[in-house]
Amino acid sequence: MDPPCTNTEAEKARLITYEEPVSRYDSVSLSDPDPESVHIQVPEKQERHLANGPTSQNPVRRRRKLTLVALATMNFAACTCYAIPAPFFPGEAQSRGVSDTAVGLVFGTYAFFCMVTGPIYGKYINLIGAKFMLIAGMFVSGSCSVLFGMLDYMEGTVFLAFCFLIRGMEAVGVSACYTASFAIMAKEFPDNVATVLGTLEIFTGAGMMIGPPVGGALYSLGGYKVPFLVVGGFMLICAVFMPFILPTQLDRDDVTEETASLVALLKIPSTYVSSLAIVTCAAVYAFLEPTLQPYLNLKFDMTEAQVGLIFLLSVGLYTLSAPLWGWLTDRGLFPRLTMVLGLLFTAASYLLIGPSPLLEGIFVTGDALWMVLVGLGLSGVSLGAALVPTFSELLISAREAGLEEDSLATYGLVSGVYNCMYSLGEFIGPTLGGFLDDQYQFPIASTATAGFGGVVVIGMSFFYLCESRSRKESPSSQDDASSSR
Repeated sequence: MDPPCTNTEAEKARLITYEEPVSRYDSVSLSDPDPESVHIQVPEKQERHLANGPTSQNPVRRRRKLTLVALATMNFAACTCYAIPAPFFPGEAQSRGVSDTAVGLVFGTYAFFCMVTGPIYGKYINLIGAKFMLIAGMFVSGSCSVLFGMLDYMEGTVFLAFCFLIRGMEAVGVSACYTASFAIMAKEFPDNVATVLGTLEIFTGAGMMIGPPVGGALYSLGGYKVPFLVVGGFMLICAVFMPFILPTQLDRDDVTEETASLVALLKIPSTYVSSLAIVTCAAVYAFLEPTLQPYLNLKFDMTEAQVGLIFLLSVGLYTLSAPLWGWLTDRGLFPRLTMVLGLLFTAASYLLIGPSPLLEGIFVTGDALWMVLVGLGLSGVSLGAALVPTFSELLISAREAGLEEDSLATYGLVSGVYNCMYSLGEFIGPTLGGFLDDQYQFPIASTATAGFGGVVVIGMSFFYLCESRSRKESPSSQDDASSSR
């Protein structure tokens, strides 16, 4: 007589390992009183699902690819809209009786409104819905860009007033786009946030690089209106197609009444350190916007086209290096050390860009143009190292604050804080940079910027060392830190 049929341990594991609990199956029967032999009857629908298990990830991959395409398109369009007025708007405004100070405030209005609205969008993104926020923001910013072109028919005070109004509204739309974009990115790619952020920075840099030359060319062809109509129209066309590109899954998952606590996030000290790094990166780069072009014109007699190419050196190297820094961050290769060293080399690069009077007699010889070029190239690479890991660090701070993981409310809040801090830096950089340049000339202003970066490096290093020591003294904190970093 044959022995009773029993399943081996491997067979039992294979039989019972399904994606749904046993209670979901039609029946569980014992072929022998001995529970060693187990038979599970799986419904036909479940059998088909299990049979297709190896390919079940295909819809997820497709959704993520479409999401990445949508976010990259938005980044490119938004940055092109932002950068396109640079080569011609100041001259046009001056010809209509607007002072240089007022022109600077028009540009600063953009960063100010982004700074104010970012945390608000982040707080209520779950109520609004990330997909709707992104698409609505694109419609608002594209429409405002078109309206900005219509200012061609205005003069004087009326022209200036509508510049402030429309530029501010455009910033409100773009802030919604960026906040939703960062939240969607973190939600869809939770294990590769920094890598995806670095990839999206390619399109951000491309928009910043293409915007000024395209704006100048369109202005030469058709006057003031044409650049804004073309780029604003491009943004609106992208917004029309965005509902078909962004996955519908976002609509079903996003809209709830749950919100994350900003107060809880602000109770974590590392939040302030990461925020300081973001502000510093944005400020030191934006410092060059109102100051570098006049300096190069005065000292090296460069044309606007040549200055534009020199700007491309820094932006281009940042764009190329950002994905690498993101990849290294996601693999846990000392992101905090990367941030500190990135800011350190950024500070050093601004000593070269000046060039700083501190370097006279050491490196400075002749016209020192080579030092400006080396400094700009170094700043592009080092800014990527300092900036790209900051978003992941803010997510870690949110986890330490007890905010829900893998939640759009948390991702939206972190996105709002990130965009607020970056916009604050964009506002501080040109404002203080222009003042220092007027009072002390460009080499001194560049040296002061380097000194500010150096002070931030010292402060961050001190904080990270103290935190590391306290974690070593607390075993539970050390375990949490090792799991987070």
